[in-house]
Amino acid sequence: MCGRISQYRDPHLYAQQLGLADPVMLFDAADRRPGYNLAPGTHPLAIYPDQTLRAIHWGYCPAWAREQHLPQTINARAETAPHTRYFKDLWKTGRVLVPADGWFEWRMEAVAAPSNGTTAAQVEATVRQPYFVHLKSAVPMYLAALSSVRGTQAQTDGMGLVIVTATADAGLIDVHDRRPLVFAPEAARRWLDAALQFDELEQLARSACLPAARFRWHRVSPEVDRTLNDEPGLIEALH
Repeated sequence: MCGRISQYRDPHLYAQQLGLADPVMLFDAADRRPGYNLAPGTHPLAIYPDQTLRAIHWGYCPAWAREQHLPQTINARAETAPHTRYFKDLWKTGRVLVPADGWFEWRMEAVAAPSNGTTAAQVEATVRQPYFVHLKSAVPMYLAALSSVRGTQAQTDGMGLVIVTATADAGLIDVHDRRPLVFAPEAARRWLDAALQFDELEQLARSACLPAARFRWHRVSPEVDRTLNDEPGLIEALH
């Protein structure tokens, strides 16, 4: 899954790297600050096919699901989203991009800890260690996403976006079997193309995700576990 991202650079840089000719920033720049630890429930920027950038609630629950008291979801699986009731309409007409500078993964790791006895013997314990994943080239990436928010309409309960995930290829941290569907600029622009045929879109989702060899990752402070923490030090490597 993808449950925490960083989005801390100038929004104009995301638009420029994507090759947008005439981007429009539909958010209050005065209220915008770099996001080093954005979690579900926050409002990351999303790029729409009309070249607008908007702050969209991360989380989605359609009206019929709210009536059934189902929880909101934050991710959509690329393999099943085109066919499920939750996402099939968004897959057709709600494709957006979430620009990101990286994302976080956690894995359980063994650590040596003092025993409770009187000797200096060590016992093994495990900790949930966070990692920050980013491109080796240090440029922004573009996460495939789906949004129920259209135009400049107000965002009411249940409306928002989900980040699309794909099967993780071997070598990418090896935490679990899911990862964000990450595109380079050319593939990202195709994702936004409303004229893309259904089979072309499925092929894009299957084959255009950036491979593990394009990324690097490092251990970061467990302070990232607290969603209220949001400062540059959260993405710095532990020494």
